[in-house]
Amino acid sequence: MANEEVDRRAEILNAAVELFGTLGYYGTSLQKIADRVGLTKAGVLHYVGSKEGLLTAALDEVYDSETEDILTDIVREPRPLIADMWRRIVAVNARRPIQVHMFSTLSAEAIDPNHPAHEYFANHELHNADTALNIRWQVPEGVDTRRLLNAGFAMMDGVQLRWLRTPGQDLNSMWAECEDALFPLPMWEGYR
Repeated sequence: MANEEVDRRAEILNAAVELFGTLGYYGTSLQKIADRVGLTKAGVLHYVGSKEGLLTAALDEVYDSETEDILTDIVREPRPLIADMWRRIVAVNARRPIQVHMFSTLSAEAIDPNHPAHEYFANHELHNADTALNIRWQVPEGVDTRRLLNAGFAMMDGVQLRWLRTPGQDLNSMWAECEDALFPLPMWEGYR
């Protein structure tokens, strides 16, 4: 793809992320996206193929890519810590409220089994936990890593919703308050 096409596709994805966040999937039309970026519906489809393709790209390319990069980096570390992984993910999400808004809105909408992102969200948390289980985490003796990962990802979703509902709060600080529940001291001393 030429640079101009890459830029145009990114512009379309950014518009879709914002509209999916504020209007949901069903409330967002290709025409609204086209109007936002100065194209026709056919022009938008040229870059993304379909509305479902746009949804997939918004979730996979825009939302998930940074989290996947964090996990890829952590795999290479000599002493990977779960608390550090979540701090990194929270720090990324704190800088991208529009994407987190999209994720949260679509997650709620996708409770409907007929929603095109239903399978994505049904598997998202499990996929994250399974991917993270492939890392040799340094944890205290007796910790069930799978349970901890599932609880932490669920807690993160909840904290992000509170953050979106109350603008002006610091997501990193909100997450720090959760760490005492996930990683109680003194058990987690040296692992946080």
